[in-house]
Amino acid sequence: MEGRKKKFIKELMEKPRLRRESGLYVVDGPKMCGELPAELVEELYVSEELIGSHHLAEKLKTLMAQKGFETVSAKEMKQISDTVTPQGIIAVVRQRRPRGLSGLLKEASAEGEAGLILGLECVQDPGNVGTALRSAEAAGACAVICDRGCADIYSPKVVRSTMGAIFRLPVLQTEELITAASALREKGFRVYAAHLKGSRDHDLCDLKGPSLILIGNESRGLSEELCNEATDRIRIPMSGRTESLNAAVAASVILFEAARQRRSKEQNL
Repeated sequence: MEGRKKKFIKELMEKPRLRRESGLYVVDGPKMCGELPAELVEELYVSEELIGSHHLAEKLKTLMAQKGFETVSAKEMKQISDTVTPQGIIAVVRQRRPRGLSGLLKEASAEGEAGLILGLECVQDPGNVGTALRSAEAAGACAVICDRGCADIYSPKVVRSTMGAIFRLPVLQTEELITAASALREKGFRVYAAHLKGSRDHDLCDLKGPSLILIGNESRGLSEELCNEATDRIRIPMSGRTESLNAAVAASVILFEAARQRRSKEQNL
């Protein structure tokens, strides 16, 4: 494997700026690579050990046949992987980049009804961002909007935490989450700001219609400026002495309440 390729892959993992400028990122491991849409894969590197394994999944065999791959030694795989125990396959992948809010909504509509969107403001823990994206897909959200204060969605830790949702769910990274929230409200979305001093319990809100759910920073919550764009400030009722939930957990609770309401709506039609 050429030295320049090793250097580029390592820098893609480590440098958000290079990921932004190149439009590329790295996916590591057979589980995640097996979830990749072939059209997004630019390069594929597979260790000699994995090629000779009897446990190579059919999804990976298909991907390798479609895209081709470069065989690397165990030593080279260890040099380019960011995990302690490399799993034998690394992909360089093209980012899905919706062109602004209109592009996001168009892409979301292609995936299904553009009715449930998650917005993240300054959620800085990579595990929280990745888990929130994973929950958004699982709850049937059609898109996610992250501001630039969030952990980079294409960092290795976030990508792993999404468990493949990053490949399938349209995600817009924007400098202006406030502008996006305002624009969605004008399009008929209700904008729900998760807030410790919310005036309504989340499960008493009507989440069946077009809804943007806003989740804020782990310690500070949502900014007052963004809350001012909301149609509703909502809270998750809690017992005991716990004052707040983890950001990803809070997102999951509200998203799955929206999913429950939408299922009930369909069953009653």
